[in-house]
This record gives sequence, structure tokens and C-alpha cells, in this order.
Amino acid sequence: MTVDLTKKPFYLNESQLQWVENSIAKMSLEEKISQLFIIAAGDAKDKTLQEVTAFKAGGVMLRPLKERDVRKVSAYLKENSEIAPFLAANLETGSNGLIEENTNIGHEMLIAATGDVDNAYQFGKFCMGEARVAGGNMAFAPIIDINFNWENPITNMRSFGDDPDLVSQMGQAYVKGAQEVGGAVTIKHFPGDGVDGRDHHVVKSVNSLAFPDWMTSFGKVYQENIENGATGVMVGHISLPSYFNDRKDATLKDIPGSLNPVLIQDLLRGELGFNGLVMTDASLMAGFGSQGKRQDLLPRAIAAGNDMFLFTKNMAEDYQFMLAGYHEGVITPERLNEALQRILGLKARLQGYHEIAQEPSVPSNAFAKKVADEGVTLVKDTQNLLPLNPQKQLKIGIISLGNELDVFDILEQGASGVMKLALKFQKRKQKSHEAFAELLGARGYQVSFIDHSQIKMMMDSVKESIAEFTSKYDVIIYFVKKDTMSNQTNLRVEFKSLAGFDAPWFIHEIPTMLISVANPYHEYDFPDVMTIINGYSPTAEVLEAIVDKIEGKSAFKGISPVSMEFLTQN
Repeated sequence: MTVDLTKKPFYLNESQLQWVENSIAKMSLEEKISQLFIIAAGDAKDKTLQEVTAFKAGGVMLRPLKERDVRKVSAYLKENSEIAPFLAANLETGSNGLIEENTNIGHEMLIAATGDVDNAYQFGKFCMGEARVAGGNMAFAPIIDINFNWENPITNMRSFGDDPDLVSQMGQAYVKGAQEVGGAVTIKHFPGDGVDGRDHHVVKSVNSLAFPDWMTSFGKVYQENIENGATGVMVGHISLPSYFNDRKDATLKDIPGSLNPVLIQDLLRGELGFNGLVMTDASLMAGFGSQGKRQDLLPRAIAAGNDMFLFTKNMAEDYQFMLAGYHEGVITPERLNEALQRILGLKARLQGYHEIAQEPSVPSNAFAKKVADEGVTLVKDTQNLLPLNPQKQLKIGIISLGNELDVFDILEQGASGVMKLALKFQKRKQKSHEAFAELLGARGYQVSFIDHSQIKMMMDSVKESIAEFTSKYDVIIYFVKKDTMSNQTNLRVEFKSLAGFDAPWFIHEIPTMLISVANPYHEYDFPDVMTIINGYSPTAEVLEAIVDKIEGKSAFKGISPVSMEFLTQN
């Protein structure tokens, strides 16, 4: 099959088509196989760059590096590759997904909470525009999953919420902004995350919607983003059993999308009309690896319809697995050629955008302040606690909960020897709750932490009288940062005290509020707390906006992009 590269999303002209055809014709079989891989590079060391270019991969994905190192990687790849690889990154919260010193604008849910689709458009422009200046040209974003299941541990605030219409509109706007400045996007994670309560990093997950319901939600979101011109789709390790209910090939109903030819070729390409680049999600995830032997899975993924394969476990071994799959007929010459046409077709499209790489006209930290101001949401204040004022509520106790462990915490829990010595020379990064307390202190409040992980504090608290306890605080704030991570199975809080003595038993003794800067669903575990604020992202701009708003210096403008109806359901 020949891919029509003159159509959406490639739109190649005659000279570009000729370049694609000539480039493929010049390649050896080994070079063609290499083009199928997107490999990870964790640093900008010369040895790493030499290994990457020797492999001749079709793409390279970077984790955040200093801008000077990103520029070094980009320049090296262009100068030492006959066909430069894509330079990709997770541009989900800003260009900080590629350049570590750049602004963390915030999670997609913060953008959605502003209710302004133009913010998603500007978000896409900032994410890709700043990345392009340093050489990046592919975003593993936007996430267009729909967070139907509040217990999903990995989608949550990374998504635009649980309203398919809003998710689609925000996704399309990000795509438009990112592609206008010369980048490629990868909408993810087909056939759709956010339904299961599990994370495909650690287990294959399932989109269990009935197919008509899938078509009016995920199908609609994908189709509209495809029609909007999205250049790429990332396929998750997520199955869609309902698509197979009336099909003869029902044996594939439990196979995840990343390995499922029916979901990729019949549904994504056929029914939804996607002509662009398809890639797997990370192949190191258990949701992929648990499906068979790795030597079989690699060629199966390409045979299923993926054009590119994300990450290697062992570069040399994985290459041999893929090459063997071709020689054994798992990957046919036709399927290989089709994948190469799309890979090089997208590279040809991106080659025409070199002149667009320029600094954005407005700094991204100003945009981060804007969306923080517009997105922070007051969930409830039924006790009329707000606004706070140091003249009335001077003494504030903060109970910090969540997953802000860093290497220094790990050190305290048992690291020793060389690591302990090395960390003496590292600067400890300020945590979100510490930054929040510092902001309150600067406004004139007396702030102290209530930390029941400290055994003495916990035991003293258990024994003290109500009079002693209430004399210490005018307000108690639960500050919760329970963010998504690829190794945890839920996003609910865990209290630090034995018997949960730091749980909110005292809400009728001392006015209490909950502030979440990540997961917006904590009301489930704090139903009796009468003041709740959602910030969706632990950025400096969100923290400052929250302090302004709890003091009444700025109005709450955010609208929750997720429903709390589950609170009233059995």
C-alpha cells in the first residue's frame, strides 16, 4: 500500500514527495529497520550522542536537560545524520518537558479549568515554540484522554477533564498552536485512557465502554482532532473489547491497542480516517511487556500498524529482534515501506518549518500567571472562612500530604556511603508546601507544620488537650500534592499518623481548609472539610494565585473540568 502524502496531515509537494521516495530507495534494509525506532537519550555526553547517531534511529526522545545540552544534542544529530531523527519530548506542561529551566505552565486540567479554549491554543504554541528554539520538533502531547474514572491513577490532572466536548476543543486548540509554530504532535493514548482504574505503566488496562458510548466520547474526540490535522497518534497498552463484540476476529478483543491490528488499521485508520504517523507508547511499560516475549512483541507492534516503536530495552538486542521479525515475515516489505513513507513524510513536512523557530513574543511565565489566575477553583466554602487575614487568623498550621519525596528524603530513609557524601554537595529543591508556607509568611502569617511523620510530634499531639491544641492555630490547612507517577496504583491521600490522627477530626474545633495542587478529587476523603480549593498544578504561579485568592485579593475564576457526582453515588 502506498500512503498518500499529499493529503492530511502531510500535504507534501512534488519535491518533498521525491525526497521521501529517493531517501527510502537509498536505504539499506538495516537502515530502514533503524528508522522504526524512537530511542531515549538521557544526557548530552559525547558517548551517548555517538551511540544514538550510530544507531540511525528515526527519532530520539529527550528527558529534560539544560537548554545548552538540548541545543548540543540537536546540532549533533543534524550534523551527523544523513536523515535527522525527530527530537521529541513530553511537552505536557510546557517546554520544561524538554528544557529543564523553562517554565512549568501547568497540567492540562489547569488549562481546562480556565474554560478558555484560546488558552489551550497558546499553551500549544508555548510548549512547541520554546522547544523548537532549542531544536525540538515533536511533542508527545496533547493528552486527549477523558477522565471518566476518578480513580484512574495516571490520567487525572494530566487530562483536560471528563467532558468529551471540552477535551476535544482543548486538544484541537493545543494541536493548532503547536503545529502552527512548526512542530509535530502526538495525540494520546488511543483507544483512550481514563476509564480503567489501573495504569498501563504497570498492567494492561481496559477501556470498557460499550462501543456506541466509545464512539460518542473517545471516538468523537479522536475523530475531531484527526480532522483538525493532528500529525501523530500514540497508541496505548489499552484494550477496547466492545469493538469486537460482533466481529469474527474476537480473539483480539483483549489485546491492547499497541499490538492490535484491528484497532489500529480498522478503527483508527479505517473508521476514524487517520492517515498520519502512528507510534506505540513506551515499550518498557508492563502493559506492553506482559503480552508476550519481547523478541515477538517488537515486530508484532509494527505488523499491527504502528509506524514507530517507542524505546529500547537493550538497543542492540531490540534491533536484532525487529530485524529478525522482518526476515521471518512478521513485518512484510509492504508494511515496512508504508511505515517509512509516513516517517519520512512527516520529516519532509517538518523540514519546511525551520524558519519558524523563534522566541515567543510573550514570556511563558506571564502566560503561566494568567492561567493560574483563571484556573484555580473554589470547590466550596460553606463555612464562609474566606477571605483570610493575618489580623484575624494569624496562626496557620499546615498539614502536608502527598508524594513529594525527593532524594534527600530517601537519604534520610537509609541511603549511606558514597550517596550520602555525594548528596552533601547537592542543593535541596524547595517543595511545594514549603513554598506555600513561605508565601503565607511573607503576607504576615505565622506558619508552622503539623507533621505526624515525626514520632514525637505525633505522640505529643495525641496526648494534648483540646484547649492546648486550639490555642496553637487559628486555621489549619491541608496542603495536598498527590501528583501522577508511573509507579503508583492510586492518587488518594495517605495520612502519616498511626490511627490517622492527622485526619480532620478537629474541623469543629479549628476552621480547616483543603488545598490540592494536583488531584482534584480529594473531597472524597475529606467530605466534611467545608472549604476546598483545587489548583491542579504545583507551579509557583498557582501557589501565588491561591494565596491571593484566599486573601480576597483576586476572585476565584476557575470552573471545575471534572464532575464530583461520584460523591453522591453508592
